[in-house]
Amino acid sequence: MEMSKLSRLEYKKGKDVIETVNGNPFVHELTLTNRQKVKVALLGTVLFPVRMLLTVIVFLILWPISRLRFLGLSKEQVSQPITGWRWWFLQALAWTLCRVLFFVMGFMRVKVRGRMAPPTEAPILVVAPHSSFLDSIVMVPCGLVTVMSRAENLNIPIVGDLLRFNQSIVVSRQDPESRRSCVEELKKRVSASGQWSQVLIFPEGTTTNGTALIKFKAGAFIVGVPVQPVIIRYPNKLDTIRWTWKGINIVQVLWYTLSQFYTSAEIEFLPVYTPTQEEKDNPALFASNVQKIMARALGVPATEFEFEGRVPVTRVGLLKLPVQPGARVTETRLQKTGAGMQAVLNGMGGLVEECCRLPAHRLTLEQCAKLLNLPASQPDTHALLTPYCQGSDGLLDLREFVLGMLAVDKTWSIERVLELAFTFFDTGSKGWLSKGEFSRLLQALLSCPELDVAQIIEETNLRDKYELPLEELQDLFKSKQNFKSLFTCYLRPEGEEPAKTTPFANGRGHASNGVGLAGKATSNGTASSNKKWD
Repeated sequence: MEMSKLSRLEYKKGKDVIETVNGNPFVHELTLTNRQKVKVALLGTVLFPVRMLLTVIVFLILWPISRLRFLGLSKEQVSQPITGWRWWFLQALAWTLCRVLFFVMGFMRVKVRGRMAPPTEAPILVVAPHSSFLDSIVMVPCGLVTVMSRAENLNIPIVGDLLRFNQSIVVSRQDPESRRSCVEELKKRVSASGQWSQVLIFPEGTTTNGTALIKFKAGAFIVGVPVQPVIIRYPNKLDTIRWTWKGINIVQVLWYTLSQFYTSAEIEFLPVYTPTQEEKDNPALFASNVQKIMARALGVPATEFEFEGRVPVTRVGLLKLPVQPGARVTETRLQKTGAGMQAVLNGMGGLVEECCRLPAHRLTLEQCAKLLNLPASQPDTHALLTPYCQGSDGLLDLREFVLGMLAVDKTWSIERVLELAFTFFDTGSKGWLSKGEFSRLLQALLSCPELDVAQIIEETNLRDKYELPLEELQDLFKSKQNFKSLFTCYLRPEGEEPAKTTPFANGRGHASNGVGLAGKATSNGTASSNKKWD
């Protein structure tokens, strides 16, 4: 059964909409109540060692079976679909042991919904969300189909042999040639009229906490054949499965999961999605539409989050930006400085004036810490300010620090922030910005000093030696969606409440979500003498 035309139309119509999600899908922190801690400790002392022992035993049984499958075969025979007893006997034996493996690990309640399509109907299975290595449980109801995996996994003892057992397609993400050969192998298998088993792919390419679907990579969709979406849910009171970029580590995942009475999992096969000719010609569109369908079935947003290198990023307009704005990270670091929040509030006005007064706008870390009333010798202060120290001289650019903090603070209007930013980067007070000055202004607002902003700057349709006055700068952020979305979708997501302030005894205010400033800037950009601290 194919996805209905109505559903396809709905998703194509909204393909250019960027959904936002509160929080970071690459972070999963597990917080236990005192009762849960006691329960895990008591059960873990009994269940964990027993289950780990049984898991190791099952793996040791699987190991020689995986080796036996290709014993005596030539390299050419190994590259062809396995047939005969090596297929029906060893496949059934390995499937049974894999089911036993997950049972002894505590997966006693595994519910399967929907119908798995045959290889002739859907050569590729796309599975999401990808939560951890334990997602391999999906292989059991799928009958141990072929998977696409990282080449590095072949070097893991036993796991590498199991990947070879089911003739996995492996790819090295760092090697372009490997990616090309992987695509060619995928094309060969899906065009073999069902001779090969289906290929199972996690299109997100990395693990998340399940609060959103991150951007699907195009690899599974390049070949342009029908795919069957498969979704995984873990309806457990304690979410112990997730193994993400930041949060609990692999040992904690095993400890918490194996220390439960049981772990539940739900695997649902959605209707086969057959691509249109437009989607066959545009794998990114194909991937995006399937992502939206799976997100709708899960009841979570379909987002533009992805991993680039080792850093999670999200696409906002024409730019790829860190998932969390740099100023938000600074706010978190401020919490670690103890009295840092109030100290920064007391010193921010001085920093604004310092930016307008100093022609170079650069200070040493110690000088900036002094302005902020922070102890320069503390490691937390260094961690707070070091990201703003750019260049070989190791000096801190005050403009980047101040504008980054103001850009995420809703107590400052966007117009005020842009006016102050214009003043900071209008070298010589000439009344306009050059291309280089505009680039540094954008980098400062986004707290990304190394960000390549050339593509979004080209949208201004101005020449290399253009002159950008304040009025045109403000108009860009009002009328151009790629500029406007930097605030509405990233720095100040719509629906986010403005910072609430709490007055101090000295009459100044403190924003509960970070640095809350409402200082007024005069037309020349300097802070007025009657600064208001809400």
